Amino acid sequence: MDGLLTRRLPGGATLIVRPDPGLGFVAVNAWHGAGSLHDPAGRSGLAHVVEHVMSEGGSAHATTGYECTNYVATGPPTALPALLAEAGDRVRRGRRGVRADVLDGHRRIVLEEIRERDEPGRFGSGLRRGLRLLFGRDHPAGRPPVGDPAEVAAVTPDDVAAFVEAHYGAERLVVSVVGAADPDAAVELAGNHLAGLPSGRPAPPPVTGEPLGAREDVEEGQPTSMVRLTFALPPGSAAAEVVMAALASAPWSVLGSRPGLLGALGQHARCALGPAIGLVKLSAPAAADLAGLERDVAARLAAVARDGLPPDVLAAAKALRIREQLGVLGAARTLAEELCREHAWSGDAAGVTARLDAVRRVTNAEVAALAAGPMARPSVVAFHAAGEPSWIL
Repeated sequence: MDGLLTRRLPGGATLIVRPDPGLGFVAVNAWHGAGSLHDPAGRSGLAHVVEHVMSEGGSAHATTGYECTNYVATGPPTALPALLAEAGDRVRRGRRGVRADVLDGHRRIVLEEIRERDEPGRFGSGLRRGLRLLFGRDHPAGRPPVGDPAEVAAVTPDDVAAFVEAHYGAERLVVSVVGAADPDAAVELAGNHLAGLPSGRPAPPPVTGEPLGAREDVEEGQPTSMVRLTFALPPGSAAAEVVMAALASAPWSVLGSRPGLLGALGQHARCALGPAIGLVKLSAPAAADLAGLERDVAARLAAVARDGLPPDVLAAAKALRIREQLGVLGAARTLAEELCREHAWSGDAAGVTARLDAVRRVTNAEVAALAAGPMARPSVVAFHAAGEPSWIL
């Protein structure tokens, strides 16, 4: 990627600058190698709670994933000193600890987020159930990053302090600046505001473990039926990105058409420190034969494992994935995050464009191997509709 500058700052943090003078603003993303995979036993959701605590009083939009927590903020070019100062102050403030009453407020917000996501009647518990069946309740990837409500409610100020001390050090901090910024000035500012941060502890080893694969029948008051399949996919796999793009864009070609099927959707959550997650959701009328639908899906995936994808579907999936990635790279906020992600994954932020080439090179043999391997043992959650059939989704 032309014009990209990467500097390791005194203390261990990394700065990436992608200048774009014509943009008219700057986006600053702070990537901390601290996600839900690092939650200690009995404290799932701790990384998410810490994100809320660390965001207080700042201007950044924050998200917690399996392997990282991101804080991204935008502003005019003149705001760059303040945005970089905020990235450093966030760590320093977090290391000073949190009062019990302040933590209580953030816990309530997180618990409300979990309640809304798990709301009965909207298939909200599907992800939680699917991950638990796939990995087991005690595996770090066996629950969504938001955490378990009972464990979130038990988080203490000491838990927050220990997590920040362990995972929010400079060695696992990558900050990117995208937009109307002079690279030399950005390096000087970052040195002023990010130098001197504690180094923190080294990143723990990647999470491993064989997926279990299981199924569960559920009835939570939904007006329609749904089958959700959850797959554990290889970390950073371009073939997995292509397969999930195929399921997202051409489900009828990949899974086959079925009379009465209301819709199909595929999603893919990339990861490098643990298994990536693939989701397929098939919605159906209340009276649908869900067992037959599951058999159809298994048969179609078995065909993919044997023959790969039809050539037109493979080509369309690659084109979709490349188009999606170009959209990410073409927007300042998402590019800022992607540069940090790629540096954390490969040590070279310029690799964001190499991922496009990796997608182009995916072969049907790789697709077939993926379908015959990791995708052959999904977890399955079958939601059965309750009451009279309804066409209001």
